[in-house]
Amino acid sequence: MELKSFKFDLDERQVKWIFSPLRDKIQVIELLMKIIKIILVDDKLDSERIKGKVVLRVSKMSRLFFFSEDKFFSINFPFLVFHANKDLSFQSKNGNKVDNKVTSDVLGLLASEVLLSSDHVLEFADPVADIEDYNSGFWSLLKELLLFEDGYIRYDYDDKHVNGQRHPLNHLDIFYCSGSTFKIGLRQRITDNHLMDLLDLETDSHFLERL
Repeated sequence: MELKSFKFDLDERQVKWIFSPLRDKIQVIELLMKIIKIILVDDKLDSERIKGKVVLRVSKMSRLFFFSEDKFFSINFPFLVFHANKDLSFQSKNGNKVDNKVTSDVLGLLASEVLLSSDHVLEFADPVADIEDYNSGFWSLLKELLLFEDGYIRYDYDDKHVNGQRHPLNHLDIFYCSGSTFKIGLRQRITDNHLMDLLDLETDSHFLERL
């Protein structure tokens, strides 16, 4: 499959919230919905306002890559990508259009404190059913989001918390939940292209060296 790569610039405000720590799947879904909004608007920034970038790469893999000065991370992009007349559009694997309205519906649903804290299934189902009344594919889309594997990986150049080989200056963080995350130390700083190549299924694999 031909590699397609789309870059979008980020300002200081966007970099601040995008690089806030992710702690659970809901936060990943919220990030994904907000990034789709940024991509659909595709606001062009003056060079002095650019503080980071997001890159959508589509080939045998589909991933979002986020880059700031000292931190990079990547998540899986679970939607089909269409590119026509210089515009991007997205569709779920079940054929549901993923547009600005849908992303707002998902974000509004996830922002409800009652929705995910309640012990009663109907308090989850009722607001989903309300949206389903005017978007017949919404539950199918939401189910895809709740079940998709996010494939999170982050690179840090962390001079504030460096602690020998326990917390290397350069390292990869695999996963984000405290019960499953771990670090892989790196001998030197890497670039954005290094991370994209590491995760590209159509380039040579990288290897870990045993000490």
